Amino acid sequence: KLVTNLVGLGVGLGTQSIVPRALGPAQYGDFSFLTGFFQQVVGFLNLNSSTAFYTRLSQRQQDRGLVVFYLYFTLLLGVILAVLSALCFTAGLRGTLWPGQKTLFIALGALWAFLSFCVMIVSDMSDAYGLTVNSEVMKIAIKLFGFILIVVLFLQHWFSLFNFFAYHLLILFLTIWLLARVIGHKGPPLHGEWRLKHEQVNMYTREFSSFCTPLIVFTAVASLVAILDRWFIQRFSGSVEQGFYGLAYQIGALCFLFASAMVPLVARELAVAFEKRDLVAMNRMFSRSAPMLYAIVAYFSCFLAAESGNVVLLFGGEAYADAVLPIAIMCFYPIHQTYGQLNASVFFAMNRTIAYRNIGLVITFIGIPLTLFLLGPKNHGALQAGATGLAVKMVLLQFTSVNIQLWYNTKLMNLSFKYFLGHQVLVVAVFGAVALICSFLVHAALGHAHFGLQFLASGIAYTLSIAGLGLAFPSLFALRREEIANFWRRWKQG
Repeated sequence: KLVTNLVGLGVGLGTQSIVPRALGPAQYGDFSFLTGFFQQVVGFLNLNSSTAFYTRLSQRQQDRGLVVFYLYFTLLLGVILAVLSALCFTAGLRGTLWPGQKTLFIALGALWAFLSFCVMIVSDMSDAYGLTVNSEVMKIAIKLFGFILIVVLFLQHWFSLFNFFAYHLLILFLTIWLLARVIGHKGPPLHGEWRLKHEQVNMYTREFSSFCTPLIVFTAVASLVAILDRWFIQRFSGSVEQGFYGLAYQIGALCFLFASAMVPLVARELAVAFEKRDLVAMNRMFSRSAPMLYAIVAYFSCFLAAESGNVVLLFGGEAYADAVLPIAIMCFYPIHQTYGQLNASVFFAMNRTIAYRNIGLVITFIGIPLTLFLLGPKNHGALQAGATGLAVKMVLLQFTSVNIQLWYNTKLMNLSFKYFLGHQVLVVAVFGAVALICSFLVHAALGHAHFGLQFLASGIAYTLSIAGLGLAFPSLFALRREEIANFWRRWKQG
């Protein structure tokens, strides 16, 4: 997974330096709005069942009936999405729900969201079955193939919103097919009868219901608010601001790529440890993994935030000049995604979905007036802050919700909340200060050089500085001096 995400980081950097520039802020904003809209709709229809499926399959890898049941659920989700979309068109809601969007692109956005959900499911299955190596090799090949396609589209001047959707759909279909082949050849046998007995259907329905029912209200409210966030930008600030936020969000996602390789594996081990009632192992795993992954994401995020001016030039060009502030703010969003996903894994592994729901609902309801104030129209007393406003809201709520969840989980696992909170603040303060100092010194020394050279020089200086701090203070990365010494000793020995 680490290698895949390192390749993905390189491909992502290359892709993000081409796509926003080729499409322009308006078309890029339309793509971001439609895919984000339908991703939230699918997220609601999913009702967190995908998390239940991954958790249970990790614990019961030989349960073929579980896979068959969830396959039918996935197909049902696709049918419901198609019917709901058709009903919205029939009712004449296109202009209201998707301001300024063409029917074809709306349909492609819905298909994109469904196929993305399917990719997530087959990817989770490969992780649950312990087929990470095989599946990641396939993902690397697909990423490289996809990047070649992007370059060809760009060089041949074939870039358009339709072709970009077609590119995504091709890559998604290919990913589903290849990962399904890996699971079929390397995983537990899935061939045989694809019909479930009535008793099996009832059993799985009860199991998923007990997991998902407490989350229905929260999922519905959270999805609706997320849709409204993007709708408010589209309605009151337009596609260009949508494009600025879309670029900011994608750059933030690049910061999380490294850690996202490890989070699903840690989540799987947390679920297995709780199934065995090995709370000591669970506590040790969380205490070690969460701060380490947090520091790794902070390393990328703080640098890109400090270099947001050059980041805009690298990934978007002059047309995205007004996206500097949203990008700088959104770079801090993925820092706490690590804790967010690991916190959720603990809640779900321990079957504490009601507590997870209650915390989520409180934060979501706090976010509603923030959305109205930050994104609403100026003639109604709001700021109409567009991409910047939504970036501020996302970062504030992410920090708040993650730490409330963390406080709850540390009480459950008898861990020190103060340690985790202190580590969060210290890492961002130190890494952020180092990034700003390196950026300032490099820009002062190379003020007339190409922005790409400035970015590279600043990155080298920052990386060397953080590496030195890591060696001097390994606790920043949740490491001990003995572990670093052992690593160097083994590395020297070959």
